[in-house]
Amino acid sequence: MSENIIDSFSSQLRRIAVTDRLVAARGVTGYVQNVLVPELAVRLICEDMGLGAEESRQIMRESISLGDLLNEEVEDVITWKEGDETL
Repeated sequence: MSENIIDSFSSQLRRIAVTDRLVAARGVTGYVQNVLVPELAVRLICEDMGLGAEESRQIMRESISLGDLLNEEVEDVITWKEGDETL
């Protein structure tokens, strides 16, 4: 979703990043990931299920654990060897 939003609206996003404090604070990518993608997901749920925005947001909240299972993020593991001075 992020990629499609950026592909479709990159020029508009860059233009408003100069004047909009929210976009400027998070950066275009952060704004897309934290604001536009969740809103797009809500609208897709609304459309698919014939629900209102609040009901769609509730479905998103209830499905967080399933989403975490299906899209697990593997944390970086850094192994430190004694005597290794490089970072």
